[in-house]
Formats: sequence, C-alpha cells, structure tokens
Amino acid sequence: MSDEVIWHCLRHNHCSFMAKIETGLFCRNPYNATGICNRSSCPLANSRYATIRDHDGIFYLYMKTAERAHLPNKLWERVKLPRNYEKAMEVIKKHLEHWPELLVHKIKQRLTKMTQYRIRMRRLQLKVSASL
Repeated sequence: MSDEVIWHCLRHNHCSFMAKIETGLFCRNPYNATGICNRSSCPLANSRYATIRDHDGIFYLYMKTAERAHLPNKLWERVKLPRNYEKAMEVIKKHLEHWPELLVHKIKQRLTKMTQYRIRMRRLQLKVSASL
C-alpha cells in the first residue's frame, strides 16, 4: 500500500501507539525517532525510515526499506554503531547517504541526545559510587 493511504488510516481511524494529551499528539512506538505523532516521524507510515535504539548500552542504527516489507521478521536492518561519537556519525552518514536530509538530520540529533544521556548517566554513577 501507499504510505499516504497507511498514514490516513493511522491518523484518522486508529493507531495503538498514538497518545493524545493536552499539549499534542505523541507516539509510543519504540522505532519513532522523535516521539511526535506526525507523517514524517511515523515508522509505520513510511516505507523508508531509520532510527537509533539502545540495547544494553550499545547503540544500533535501524533502517527500514520497502524491499524488505514482505519479510516482517527482517523488516529492520540493524547496524551496530561504534562507541566513539565521530565514528558513529560517519557510519550513519555512510549508511544513510542517499536518504532524505531531514531524516538523516533527525537521526544525527537522536544520536547526539542519546550520547549526552549516556555521558550524564556515567557521571551520576561515578558521583554516587564516589560518595559511598
């Protein structure tokens, strides 16, 4: 099906990941790169989508393409990102070379946010262990 048809069904009929609150519409889908429910950020309504996820302290780049849509268990291609921030940015740039610039920018922002979160968590753990 067309991405527009899928988005119309999700947006106007029912999406189990959508959370409506006073401040806006949010998405609880774990593959959503921004957390906002809109057409460009919806992993269900885009046949070509990418995001970054954290598994036990290791970041992975997940990429979804239309060619794998007929195999739901292989829908998302997973690429392990290096712990070094600059090298991880290079891997993202290499794998998403011909993708839309807006999506690549969102993914790089997500990597930056998650890297900063990882640094803050490490500092807090060191501070707590030093005070004990």
